[in-house]
Amino acid sequence: MNERAQKVQDCLKAAKLLYRRFLVNTYEGNVSVRLGDTILITPSAVCKEELEEDDLVEVDLASGETLRAKEGRVPSSETKMHLCVYRNSAAQAVVHAHPPFATAYAVAAKPIETRAYPEMRVLYDRIPVCRYGRPGTEAVNADVPEALKTHDVFLLSNHGLVACGPSAMVAAHRLEGVESIAKVLTLAQLHGGESPLPRAELDALQEIYFDKRRQL
Repeated sequence: MNERAQKVQDCLKAAKLLYRRFLVNTYEGNVSVRLGDTILITPSAVCKEELEEDDLVEVDLASGETLRAKEGRVPSSETKMHLCVYRNSAAQAVVHAHPPFATAYAVAAKPIETRAYPEMRVLYDRIPVCRYGRPGTEAVNADVPEALKTHDVFLLSNHGLVACGPSAMVAAHRLEGVESIAKVLTLAQLHGGESPLPRAELDALQEIYFDKRRQL
């Protein structure tokens, strides 16, 4: 299997995972993979569970022009955001979804952060929230380049969650992990809130996170 075929399968597998794990509803969410100077991205208004190889749309990375699309298929309305990630990082794949617990933070315009959950601190540090921009427009990208300097997963205010990585499945797993943590942190509030870790421990956990990033 050549590289293009591998990336196509990776993209389709990640898209189906989002749907099967209830991270998107029938039509929302999008997945893309980078192919040199182009990207393959899921089309608008097609259920992720039903996607096939020829449904993916090829878009020029520099211009944003659609290069190849099956009749009746148009690139995701969030293509501009995907292109922004690729232009400002070494990411090879981008996943965007609206998982309910993480998206609740986005709707509240609050970052996902904790002083009590070691896994969150080590794996993600925190999930920053980018200021609101109308979905599908360049305005949504205002804070994305800055967020990418320190994080592979970030929230879009009033919108949803984005994850990137070396493959679509890695990005999808990162996104799923954040949703699980957002659920735990939300449920913790029903039990009186967090039991904070000592400051020194929090600093040590954060250093583990940044050590991992430096090794990438």
